[in-house]
Amino acid sequence: MGLLDTLDTADLTDSGQLKAFLVTLVNTIDKQQDEINSLKDENDQLLYENSVINRRLQDLERYSSKMCLIFYNVPAGENPIVDVVSLIRGHHSHFRTMILPPNSSCYLLFWLCLLTFVENNDKTDSVQEKILSRLLEDYEKRLRPLSGVSPLLVNATMYVVSIGPVSEVDMTFKLSLYFRQFWRDKRLDFSNETVGKLVLSQDVVDSLWIPDSFFQTETESYVHDVTKKNIFFRLDKVGNILMSMRVTVTSRCPMDLAYFPMDVQKCILRIASWGYTADDIQYFWVEGSDEPIQISDDITLANFQVMNLTYRSFNRTLTTGNWSTLEASFVFGRNTLYFIIQMYIPSTLIVMVSWVSFWVARTAIPARAALGITTVLTLLTLISSTNANMPKISYMKAIDVYLAGCFLFVFASLIEFAVVCYMDQQMPQKKESEKIKRQIDKSRYEIQELLHSDIVLIRKHGAPTGQRVSNVNDIEMDHRHYYMQNNCIYPEEHFVQGVTSAENGGFESCGGCGRSGQPNDSNFSLKRHFRNPFGESGCNFQMEHVGSIDSFSRWFFPLAFFTLMLGYWAFYLSRDYTM
Repeated sequence: MGLLDTLDTADLTDSGQLKAFLVTLVNTIDKQQDEINSLKDENDQLLYENSVINRRLQDLERYSSKMCLIFYNVPAGENPIVDVVSLIRGHHSHFRTMILPPNSSCYLLFWLCLLTFVENNDKTDSVQEKILSRLLEDYEKRLRPLSGVSPLLVNATMYVVSIGPVSEVDMTFKLSLYFRQFWRDKRLDFSNETVGKLVLSQDVVDSLWIPDSFFQTETESYVHDVTKKNIFFRLDKVGNILMSMRVTVTSRCPMDLAYFPMDVQKCILRIASWGYTADDIQYFWVEGSDEPIQISDDITLANFQVMNLTYRSFNRTLTTGNWSTLEASFVFGRNTLYFIIQMYIPSTLIVMVSWVSFWVARTAIPARAALGITTVLTLLTLISSTNANMPKISYMKAIDVYLAGCFLFVFASLIEFAVVCYMDQQMPQKKESEKIKRQIDKSRYEIQELLHSDIVLIRKHGAPTGQRVSNVNDIEMDHRHYYMQNNCIYPEEHFVQGVTSAENGGFESCGGCGRSGQPNDSNFSLKRHFRNPFGESGCNFQMEHVGSIDSFSRWFFPLAFFTLMLGYWAFYLSRDYTM
């Protein structure tokens, strides 16, 4: 097996194997040098080979210089062996025939660089291991820093990676963020060492004390663990600690939906210690040139936009004590364009379609009925779909007010059609009924006049010759019976006055039934005594009234609707949304 084949298979990260390789390399170089010397003595034609050797020696000096720069420019704690191996294997063909004289300066430099690297690399690793072992040797993770002395100050920052969804049904909002905490633990001080900082793995972090911070308003949260748990821990030489973790939090967000979809919601995220009161831990947002809470520029929300972000730290008093708390308030403003396109405009058009029935002839009953019922059912479907994705709340939202107003106008259009249709169907029957009633009243009046004339003549002149009247009062009783059948009162004194007036050519009014006296002239009219309750032209008046209902509705419904809608938008858009 050749030297470079050994190099390909050897584990050069192992200092023992690397030293063995270097010894083999030196022996091989010595052997090649002896062969060169013998060749020089035997054949002077090797000058060409000597020139090749010199060129390769120059290359070796250059490679040695590069390796020395790699060795001496590497920061403490890092391993450059990969770079060295890459350099050697990148010039594999040169090293197969490279001849290195033992007495050359590059030989000594190469040898020194490799040995120095191995020694320093082992030394650096051992220093960090010794520091970490010393720090954890007497470390008590069950006690917080400054326990029994003073409260520990924990500073925090937050970088929000994503927001959403914001759910009205569950009244929650979701955040994905980097939560960073800063504190100082003097027990981890290694300022007397040359190493500047330590970056610790999760296994080491589990051996240290860390704050038991939690999100008070969360309903669900977790730390990401792909490909490993997303937590890093940095420790500097004076004991300052930075711990950062990637967390996804679903937090409560009580919402007032009275102005939905023109509402503004304020969602609060609170952070505190689970077991340490304000006497043990004090939380603060990091103050500095940058804001302690930053939001990624790539965040976009479907129905909301972040209008404002505020933060504060305060002490919150509960029954279990006084707790230091961090608070971040996110103010979300809802984007109303979606609801205008999907809810407001369709509902307005449905109301306007219902007004078409006012221009359809009232005799076209199927067309008007289909139009009215269709608009009512369509609007009911729109209302149901709107509330399907909303919480079951006990108060009306702004969109509910609008949709309820639209439904009221659509339903009123349907009722208007029903009233017009009913009155239009009743008119022929009323006209026939009025005609029959006038004929009956005329017949009754003629009979009454005959009876009254007979009584007057008999009382004034007596019975005619050849006729026998058994009792004049019988005729009068028949007359009285007629009045009672027609719901009239027949007073004696008025009847007598009527007889007296009849002698003078006229009648006095009948007190009970409100009949006016009838002069014996040609202008006498039955309608003065038996009047139609709708007036003299009642049927014609109703016919004209039915036709005017549609004409009235054609301008009244649009005017009333747009007036109410103007008031609606003026009220809700004039609201102060400042939180």
